[in-house]
Amino acid sequence: MTDQIKIYGNPMSQNVRKPLAVACELGIPVESISCMPGDETIMAIVPSGRIPAMEEDGVRICESNAISIHLAEKKKSDLYPDDPAARMKIHQWMFWDVAHWTPAYQPIQFERLVKRLLDMGAPDESVVEATLELFHREAALVDGALEGRNWLVGDGPTLADFSVGSGLTYAEPIGLPLTDYPNMRAWNDRLNGLDAWKKTAPQL
Repeated sequence: MTDQIKIYGNPMSQNVRKPLAVACELGIPVESISCMPGDETIMAIVPSGRIPAMEEDGVRICESNAISIHLAEKKKSDLYPDDPAARMKIHQWMFWDVAHWTPAYQPIQFERLVKRLLDMGAPDESVVEATLELFHREAALVDGALEGRNWLVGDGPTLADFSVGSGLTYAEPIGLPLTDYPNMRAWNDRLNGLDAWKKTAPQL
């Protein structure tokens, strides 16, 4: 008998939200176990102590995109199509998410949101301004890729959209300039309209 999949991490994290949303979209039941990076619960699952992590039948993995792919391979769907060319494009966006997209918004999220939530003082707007330069460069790429399209790959949402879209989870409270990128803003609105996205939206 297969044990229920457990996903560890604080659901306020956009990276934890990502596999939770994938599981929700696919109708795969998971147990969400809330924990913070580096605490005893997560350290017992993965040596890095990073969130999210997943446990299933004694197998433990971390990294949100790896978990998302594992979940998507369990149930045939358009979220992760069998076509090799489509998967190649999905993987490209998922690797880009980690290497280029996350560094283009996460420092802003830390300065304008995490610091406030943890009472760590005022945001360093010099960090924000430097990061916004990266954000504009990468957001322009997304906006261009969405010209004349509703989704990043194919005719419906895929892991590419879930991966990249999770980075905009806190776009409004941290003041990301989405109005500069109408294609990306409309795409983000479409994501926010998905049931899986609504059900996994963090509540500040």
